[in-house]
Formats: sequence, structure tokens, C-alpha cells
Amino acid sequence: MKGNLLLIVFSLLCITSVSNAVNIIYVDVDGPNEPGGGTIDNPFRKIQDAIGTAIDGDIIEVRPGIYTGEGNYDLNPGGKSITIRSINPEDPNITANTVIDPNGAGRGIYFVSEEDPNCVVSGFTIRNGYAASGSGGGIYCDGSSPSIINCTIASCTADFYGGGIYCYNSSNLRLTGCTITDNSAGDGGGIECELSSPQLTNCIINNNQTILHGGGVDCYNLGNPILTNCTIVKNSADVGGAVCLRGSDVSIKNSILCANEAVIGEQLALLYLNSTSYGSSTLVDYCNVRDGQTRVSVDPDCALIWGAGNIDVDPNFASFNPGGDHNLWDFHLQSAYGRWNPKGQTWVNDPNTSACIDAGDPNSDWASEPWPNGKRINMGAYGGTNQASKNGNPADFDVNGVVNVVDFAKFSLKWFAEEYCIEDLTGNREVDFADLIVFVENWLWQNQ
Repeated sequence: MKGNLLLIVFSLLCITSVSNAVNIIYVDVDGPNEPGGGTIDNPFRKIQDAIGTAIDGDIIEVRPGIYTGEGNYDLNPGGKSITIRSINPEDPNITANTVIDPNGAGRGIYFVSEEDPNCVVSGFTIRNGYAASGSGGGIYCDGSSPSIINCTIASCTADFYGGGIYCYNSSNLRLTGCTITDNSAGDGGGIECELSSPQLTNCIINNNQTILHGGGVDCYNLGNPILTNCTIVKNSADVGGAVCLRGSDVSIKNSILCANEAVIGEQLALLYLNSTSYGSSTLVDYCNVRDGQTRVSVDPDCALIWGAGNIDVDPNFASFNPGGDHNLWDFHLQSAYGRWNPKGQTWVNDPNTSACIDAGDPNSDWASEPWPNGKRINMGAYGGTNQASKNGNPADFDVNGVVNVVDFAKFSLKWFAEEYCIEDLTGNREVDFADLIVFVENWLWQNQ
């Protein structure tokens, strides 16, 4: 009897394990069969075919390649809570080589079925989308709020609004770690927000253009985004080079606005929307706004709230020449203590240290930034990430500019701890004699 009971329990555990397994549907543009079957050995060749078979909770994994032609643009998730991802969304090389390319025939992705944040698109480059007589050349959202993570939206065009992305009708999508570059539209070269409140975190918005409003971001008629740790550089418009507000409220925090161009308001333009009698307001906190208020335009009945911690300095990007090749730009911050070099995949040391390092909101989470740091988040798109530029001495645990007995006391409290912590100076998940040697090498260091 006991044996039968154990067999039943074991069978139930197996059934539960199978039922909880994630279903992965595979796509490979070079798959052996058309249309394919979605298995690892017989993948679909078109992304929309995979979407058509998916159900809530499924993952669609897309191998590197250029996905173009019917079935690989104007992608429509159909309201499903699914993840559409590359094979490694954390790898920029994979993202750069997993490409959705409408080749001017339509948009990249079309969210119109009330998708929520459980609909995730991650690790793609979406390029050459075109919304002829429409909006949202790369991504179009109407009443939908998907999650877009680690994607690049580039060289897309809309005749009307939102060359890269168009958000309309409570489309409160979440963009994280995305780059929106080289897009153009009538309004909102990079992004257009209308009646929507998207959240942009750790995003780069650069080199987008519009002949009218909002080279980087245009916020129209209660388009109220929240921008956190964004880098908004070298966008151009007639009004509002970086961000234009028209009857909208925007929050900008821990961000860098630099070298944007416009006839009115190179960095920010706040306008009164007469058709709806809405003013505009923006709260700018802990940002580096280059040339500050001299490049901000504010209509009467609009409010620019210049909050705490704002600065106006050269951000000292790793590589940035406003008149040069934008493909060579690198918006990591220079640091004498360590800057991530994406081309070499290594840390390098610069002669200068950017004033944007350890200059973000003291209440923002800095824990994902590599040690050493000032226990304070950096400004810009890499702030709060594992590619944030470093600052200080690794043995200065209390961040007071000197390595002394106080730091040794903190070190000793972690002696033989087996965990990731700042006292683990060798990064082997154990505080031991190897870490002690590093500490001794830095004894009595002082910040100059």
C-alpha cells in the first residue's frame, strides 16, 4: 500500500512538473521547411506563424537573421500574454543581428488588442519600418501596454506621428534598455505619446528628426511619460529638440539631455494646447541638461519645475562628436576608475571622470551598478545597470575618500562570508585571504 502511495505521489509530481514547463516555439529564417512546425529541429520560418500558434505563457524564441517579407512585419500578438525574444536579449550582438525589417512595406510590430505588460518583446533590432499616411513606423500601440526590453528601433519613418514608436489611447507601454535612433516623422521623430503614459527606463534616444514638434519625444494631449535614466542626445525639431510637451505632464529623472537642436527649445519646449485648454508641466530632477535654461522654452500657463540635483556640464561621453559619424558614438560615461567598453567587452580607464557619475537621485536604487561606486546611481542610460561607470576605490567601503581602519572593520565583519558583497574584492563569492591582499594593497588610499 505504501509503495502504491509513493507511486501516486511521484506521478503527481511528474504531471505538475510537465504542466508547469514553459513551452518554447522556435523561429529560424533559415529553417529547413516552410512554414515549419515550431520545434527546435523544425522551426517556423516566419514570426507571425509562431505567434499564431502561441497561447498565453508561451515563449517564441527567434534565432539571429534578417526577418523580412510577409509574416515578418506588421506583427500582431493578438492580445496574447506571450514573450517574443531573441536567443539572448542581454547580448547586444545578438540584438543587433536579430532583425525585424519591413523594408519600407509596413510597421515592425502592431499592438492593437489591449496587450498588457505580460506581452513582452525582447532583444530585437526593428529597422526600416514605414507608416505611410499613418503613425508609428517601428512600433504602433493603440490601447495597449506591452513591455519592450533591450530592443533597438532604428531608421523608421511615419508620415504623421512617432517615427520610432507611437503610443495612443492609454498605451502605457514600458520600454527598458532600448535605443531609439535615426527615426523621423511629422511630429515625434523618436516617440509620440498621445493620451498615454509610457515609462522609459535606461533608454537612449538619439539622432531622431522631425520638422515640427519633439525630435526625441513629443507629448501631445495628455501624453504623460516618465523618463528615468535616459540619454537624449542630438535629436532635432522645429520646436523641442529633445522633448516637446503640448498639453502634457512629464517627469524626467537621472537623465542626460545634450546637443539637441531646435528653433525653439533645443532641450525642452512646454506649450499650451489651445484646442483642449491644457497647459504643460515637467518635473526635472537630478538631470544633466546641457546649457540648462538657455535651451528651454516655456509658454505662459505652463510650468517647468526645476527640481533638486540638476547640473549643466559636459557629460564626458566615451565617444561623441555631434558633427561626426553617429555610428561611432558611445554614451558610456568616462571614468578614471573604470568604464565599460562594449567593443572590447572589457573595463578601461579614462583620464577624466564624468560629473554625471554618482550624481543621480540619492533615493534611486544603485545596487546593480558594479563596485566601486559612490553608493549612488549614475545619470544617463547606463545608470543603475551592470554597465554603469565606476568611481572610487574598491576598498573604501564607507565611501569617505580614504581606506582606513573603519573600512577594515567593515571588511572583518564579512570575513569568510560566502556571498556577493562589496567586501568580496576578487569577485569569487567568498571573502578570504585573496580579498585581504587586495585590501592591503589599497591601505591608506586617499581620494585626490
